[in-house]
Formats: sequence, C-alpha cells, structure tokens
Amino acid sequence: MTASAMTEVTFKPSGVKVDILSTHDDGEYFMVRSKTTGKVFFAHRNQIEQKDKVEETHAKPVKQRRGRQVVQPAIPTANRYNLNGCTPEMLTQVLPGVGLKTANEIIELRQSLPGERFTKLEQLKQIKHIDWDQILTDAIYVE
Repeated sequence: MTASAMTEVTFKPSGVKVDILSTHDDGEYFMVRSKTTGKVFFAHRNQIEQKDKVEETHAKPVKQRRGRQVVQPAIPTANRYNLNGCTPEMLTQVLPGVGLKTANEIIELRQSLPGERFTKLEQLKQIKHIDWDQILTDAIYVE
C-alpha cells in the first residue's frame, strides 16, 4: 500500500487526512504526517484507507428514492471540520440531521472525555439515537 499523487490517504480512527512518509515491517506499519497539524505518528495498515482523488471530486450516490438516486456532492478538503473545535451551532450545520439538542449532547460528551477532546470518531457512538455510520462524512475528523 503506497500513496501516489492521485491517492488521498485517511487515518480511519480519527478521519484525518495524512501523507505516508515511510513504511516499516514489510508494509505492516506506516509513518504518517497529518495534513492539518503536521503531527507525525505510526499507523497500522488496517488503520489506513486510500481513495483515488478522482472519486472524491465527483458526486457520490447516497441512497435510492423511488427509483432515483439521491446524490451528495463531494466535500472539498478545505471545508473539513475538526470535531474538537466545533461549537453546537457549527455541528448543526456540518452534520446532516443533527439538531441543536443532539449538538449539545455531542459537546457534553466531548467535555466528559479525558482532555475534553475526542480521539476517535467511534466515541460519538455513545450517543445512541443517531445513525453515525450514515451521518459521519468526510467533512468531520478529530485531532
């Protein structure tokens, strides 16, 4: 698994876009650098997801309604939001279907965590009444 110029690499647990700096242990581990903060860390190959940038620029089908495909436009990299820095109002705008009550629950959950920050997107699944697999898009990451 190597990154090329046409590949976008994501660290799956946090959703952060990264650059692969080097490979170790016959491709089992990667040294990566966060594109947002420049932080360098190691990631297991199962934690790395690669997508072609060409796919990212086109609209993606979300689901079918009455025989028609409803499409969602791709989110430009510049419009990504760190969940640890979002206010409740920002969360209602960034996360589809999330209202102010749920946004406040997300903020309360974040404040209850060590260091008052999310470390993985899976931590959001503690709020049960939301289908996080459908809501979490490429627009959100934690770092």
